Amino acid sequence: ILLLPDFCFSHVLVRFGFLIEQSHTSATVRARTLWDIVGAAGVPVGVVGWPLTFPAPAVRGYLVSDTYHRLISTPSGIDDPSAVYPPDIQADAFQAVEAVGSDEEPVIRAAALEPRYLTPARTDRMYERIARDLAVTRPTSLTTVRYQSLDAIGHYFLRYANPTGFGDVTDEERRRFGSVLEQHYALIDAAVGRAIASLGADDLLLVVSGYGMEPMGVLKRLLERVVGDPELSGTHEAAPDGFLMAYGGPVVGGRRSTRASVVDVVPTVLYFLGLPIGRDMDGYARTDLFQRPLTDARPITYIPTYEK
Repeated sequence: ILLLPDFCFSHVLVRFGFLIEQSHTSATVRARTLWDIVGAAGVPVGVVGWPLTFPAPAVRGYLVSDTYHRLISTPSGIDDPSAVYPPDIQADAFQAVEAVGSDEEPVIRAAALEPRYLTPARTDRMYERIARDLAVTRPTSLTTVRYQSLDAIGHYFLRYANPTGFGDVTDEERRRFGSVLEQHYALIDAAVGRAIASLGADDLLLVVSGYGMEPMGVLKRLLERVVGDPELSGTHEAAPDGFLMAYGGPVVGGRRSTRASVVDVVPTVLYFLGLPIGRDMDGYARTDLFQRPLTDARPITYIPTYEK
């Protein structure tokens, strides 16, 4: 949604107090979410690490908000059930966090990284472990997990991974930090690999990236150095598109599909689950992802809307 023109420097206005940044909550979302739609159809769901899920809404299954890792870092938040649903999964989630915390293997190997640059990778590993553990104790038909570290780290370490796009990266900086972004990709690749290995014969795995990243322009880099965050180097403005990769027995292998949109994800998931698609949805069911035995036996069906 485009609300502000380019180069209005809205984040600078926030830093100087001219604009106030107010966080949204789960109560802000008025459209029905995917997990709400399929849950109402009797499909058990697992939702882990997604934004705008705090306070945790009731779902048919379980939900762990993206605020959970921050909440349990405070003494008052350890027993606070507001970031999870149902409340009785609190013990299972915390046990998964402790298991990750006891792992002595470093998440990211790099020289002299500040703690704030290590947090995103640890957070992703924590939420993946929560999802894996809950998948055993609370099986679901739809599980969705969000990984955030690539975005957070890409904004700061793109310059070291792609030094030619900046021209001011020293050999020492490249030696120390050049592999940081690649290591985060390896972290996510490993999580995807474990998910693929766990697939049953009729299961579907969708790996979705909503957007890419490109080097920040010279003007904005200069502005950040003067009044903002001088270490920022990556931006989403005019960046490459995201992607969708599909894995599983029902998927047509080894082909690149035509151009699609992130709004196709929900209709495609509904179609795969055998549920009708809302005619007021913006996207389309990507039936071209699937093999003929599935599509021949499963015509696309519609309802006017899922909105209440």
